[in-house]
Parts: sequence; structure tokens; C-alpha cells
Amino acid sequence: MRTSLQAVALWGKKAPPHSITAIMITDDQQTIVTGSQEGQLCLWNLSPDLKISAKELLFGHSASVTCLARARDFSKQPYVVSAAENGEMCIWNVTNGQCVEKASLPYRHTAICYYHCSFRMTGEGWLLCCGEYRDVLIIDAKTLAVIHTFTSSQSPDWISCMCFVHSMRIQEDSLLVVSVTGELKVWDLSSSINSIQEKRDVYEKESKFLDSLNCQTIRFCTYTERLLLVVFSKCWKVYDYCDFSLLWTEVSRNGQFFAGGEVLAAHRVLIWTEDGHSYIYQLLNRWAQMGAAYKTFSGLSKSIYPADGKVLKETIYPHLLCSTSVEENKSLPFVMGYMNERKEPFYKVLFSGEVSGRITLWHIPDVPVSKFDGSPREIPITTTWTLQDNFDKHQTVSQNVVDRFSGLRDETGSWAVASSTYVPSLDKLICGLEDGTILIAQALSAAKFGLLEGCSLLRDSSSNRILKGHDQRVTSLLYPHGLSSKLDQCWMVSGDQGSCVILWDIFTGEILHKFFLEAGPVTSLLMSPENFRLRDGQIICCVCSDHSVALLHLEERRCLLRARKHLFPVKMIRWHPVENFLIVGCADDSVYIWEIETGKLKFYLVYPYL
Repeated sequence: MRTSLQAVALWGKKAPPHSITAIMITDDQQTIVTGSQEGQLCLWNLSPDLKISAKELLFGHSASVTCLARARDFSKQPYVVSAAENGEMCIWNVTNGQCVEKASLPYRHTAICYYHCSFRMTGEGWLLCCGEYRDVLIIDAKTLAVIHTFTSSQSPDWISCMCFVHSMRIQEDSLLVVSVTGELKVWDLSSSINSIQEKRDVYEKESKFLDSLNCQTIRFCTYTERLLLVVFSKCWKVYDYCDFSLLWTEVSRNGQFFAGGEVLAAHRVLIWTEDGHSYIYQLLNRWAQMGAAYKTFSGLSKSIYPADGKVLKETIYPHLLCSTSVEENKSLPFVMGYMNERKEPFYKVLFSGEVSGRITLWHIPDVPVSKFDGSPREIPITTTWTLQDNFDKHQTVSQNVVDRFSGLRDETGSWAVASSTYVPSLDKLICGLEDGTILIAQALSAAKFGLLEGCSLLRDSSSNRILKGHDQRVTSLLYPHGLSSKLDQCWMVSGDQGSCVILWDIFTGEILHKFFLEAGPVTSLLMSPENFRLRDGQIICCVCSDHSVALLHLEERRCLLRARKHLFPVKMIRWHPVENFLIVGCADDSVYIWEIETGKLKFYLVYPYL
């Protein structure tokens, strides 16, 4: 019989960190979804008068969230998809917070677009993904399996951004992308469906270099079906979609970097920056003399011949109407987006999320206008909110688990928890603190006291302990028996900011051994797999912030290897199943292969030779 467990989290008076890295508003305009550096998602209620309140925290990723997108026709299934830096993808039902599908792929996505053509396709549709890999992946929106790839016939490269172009006149869809090198490419979606289903190669039908780098956004103007807005970090440009001729370039000023943009209406665009500011421009007509025939962005062919016989070409220039700003702070960068509501009350909403966890909304007027003197009008902030605002509003009085201990506190009266781990087999919650103390609590009892009682946890439970052995912040914890039943169940390992690693007896609180690594702060403690054994024992791997790695043999109480030659942060550890080799992958895609018993570096490989 299958059983289910109901999880309960006690946060105390301080909200958990939620450093926003991705943000979206659902199609029904009732929910804001944010992804964070910590890996969790947060669902926020959005009322008709644009008031915000946090609803749920969703835990499904073990790495920072890179992007969010809808994953279905929202009127039928309220699903969104999230992707993380380590390749994890999750599909969520935002109505009940349930994760309906999850997959781990060897790709880091930076943008996802949902595509479904009901009269040409079967199934739930596609997730078109781009990121730190070549071209565009096509992923099944139901199973998260890779179906196919849109392939470049020339200059395949990473894709920075993409958008759809839907022609109402001919009922055809196209995919527009811009690569990291600034090349615009166009794939015909409608005519490619059969080829994709039959696993045939699908190549772009045209391409053009845009002569700029670091593309942030590309948007097609559905109002005119002629304008194409492309935002780069140092400029934004407007093109004629028919022939990709350049109509205008606006260069950034005062050291600002553009981060995105949207088409608000015919000949009206919204541009925002990395530091949370935005600007609304009206695109006005201007006539310039040209020596050849042309078509204008308005869709009409015009040929006006002045006295000298040359042709006048209609072009555009932007006039700044309005702007928005945020309070000066250093929580950069902002992630921003725009929602043009299709239901009452038909609001146009600009929204932003900050690393600090704050969400800000601006109600954009239907017809933005400048001041009477022609200077831009400031659009005020409509709503701003954080998780902490939710906690303060509801006057949370429940304490978190470790707040039930009596003793050392920080200046706010709470425990400054730096690291933690839960041992299900012992029902113990282990917390490492900023001052080097380690707390061991009976987890379920602590949760019960936090919800129902008002007494001190130490006084009411003799099974809880305070361990003192570290002089600096405890940065990582590991319970080896939870990963391998062959290891002693009384062992617990902790590492601190001073690169000291301690082996404890978790039952008596005794220090069994101290390892002094003489390296940087210990960022993580890992254990070798059960099929890898050295001298009839398993190995603890210590990853440190100075890019070094150390291997510890717990039974022998000695350090086997100190690997210090890595030039970049360590991102991955692998163990050779036959030879006694440790394989270390770094952030620059380099790989180091170390012989464990001798401590010698055997091989060193660097991208692109991998």
C-alpha cells in the first residue's frame, strides 16, 4: 500500500531567502510565478486591483532557476515549465502547486517558448528551448523528452533569444532567433511539423547578421505585421520584417545596459534596463532621401520623387513619452517582463523581480503621453511586495525549529543558521551556525513544539544536543550512513569556513577526529559511491571555495589527496569505477583527472578538446 507524507515547514519570523532570477505572469492574470537562485519557485496571488500576496513555495530544483514559461493552453491546463542551471526541468500545475512532470537533461536553457498548432499537431505541443548549446531544441511539452532540433545550415551557435511570428493573413507561423554572434535566423514552423515528426533535418530558410552582440530580446509587432524590435545590451534597433532593413538604432546612454523590451502598440515600444528602469517610445515617421526604390514599415509602397530625381524613404525615430524607475539599490540585476491583459480589467502591466526578492508592478496607461512641455512623464509604482511583507502582515508568531533552543542568538534574537541537513532514519535535524556551533534536534518533536507548545526544546527533550568544536561558521554537513549502510551510523561530518573538517559521534557528541585542510572554506561534502572502495573503505570528498579538493579516509583518519591546481570553481566530481581516479570538472569546462593513491595529476583537458 502506497503511503503519502504531508510536509510542514516552520520558517519563524524571518522569511526564507528567495533571490528572484525569473518571473512571469500566467495567462489568466491571477498568478505571478517567480524562480530563484535557491532553486525554489514561489506562486503569488495577483488580485484584479494588482495587489500581491505570496501563496506557495514550490521545491523541485536543486540549482538556480534560469527561465519560466507556460507549458499548455492555459485555459485548459494551468501549467508552467521551469528550468534550472543543472539541466532540471519541471512542469507545474499552478492551481494546486503539484509537479506533474520532471526531467534532467544535459542542457542549460536560458529561454523557453511554448508552441502548439491545434489543426496541424497532435499531443500537448512543443517547448522550444535555447541556451548554452547549439541551435533550438524541440521538447515534448507533456513528457519533457527531446523530440528534434531546429538546425542551422550555416554558422551553428548558441541562441540568445527567440520569438514567434504569426501571420493572420496567410495563417503561417515562423520562429525568429538571434544567436550570440548577432545572426538573425528564421525557421518556418508551419511547414516543418511533418519533417519534425518524420525526424528529418529542418534548416533555417533565411538569415542575416545584425552587426550587434549580446541580444536580449526579439519581438514582432503584431499590430502592423511589419516592425521587428531587437534589443541588445548597448542598443535597440527596429527593422522592417519584410526585408530586415534597418529603420532605427537607439544607443544606450549614461552607462545603462538594456535588458529587454516589448511592442505595446503600433509604432510604440517599451524598453527596460538591467537596473530596473524602463522607457516608452513613440516611433515617429521621418523622410530621408534615398537613391533606390523601397517599401515602408507601414505596409504601403511609396515612391515620391523630389526635383533632383532621387527617392524619399520613410524611416522612423523614437520620441520618449514615459519612463519608470525603482528606488536606488544594489540588488542587481533585475528581471523584468510585460503582460498585456486580454481579460477585464484589461490592464497593461510591467513587472520586475529583484535578487532581494522584491516584486514591483507598474500599470502602463493605454495611451501613454508625455508632459505638456514634451518631457517624459514618470509612471508611478502600482504595487511592490516581498515574502517578508507577507510574514510581517500576518504577524507570524510560530518559531522555527532551532529558535526553540535557548542560548546563543544573533542580534535579531534568532539563530544564524549557515547549513543544515535532515537524517530521516534518526529523525534528526542538524544545523550548523554562524558561530561554529552545531545543533542536533529531534525534528518531529521540534516541529510539534513549534506549532503547539511554548516551552524550550532543550528542556523538553533530552535527545537534542549542542556540539562545539568549530571556531568559524559551519558551511557544510554530511551524514555518511544515510548514503551507505556499511558506514558507522554514529558518524557525522562537518566542515567550516576555516577549512577544518570534524568527524563526530552523533550520539555522544564526541569529536573523533579533526582534519585541517589548509584550504578555503568547505563548500560541500560528498561521498564516494558504494561501488568505489579504496582499502576497504569509502572516501569523503571535500570541495573548497579556493577551487581545491581534498579526499578523506574516515576509517584511517587521514587525508589521501589535496588537489589544488584547479583554476576555476569546481562544479562536478566523478569517480572512476575501476581505476583509483578522481575526475574533477570545473566552471570553465576543463577536466582534471587525479590518481588518488599517489596524488598526481594524470590528465588535464580543456574545452573545446572535450
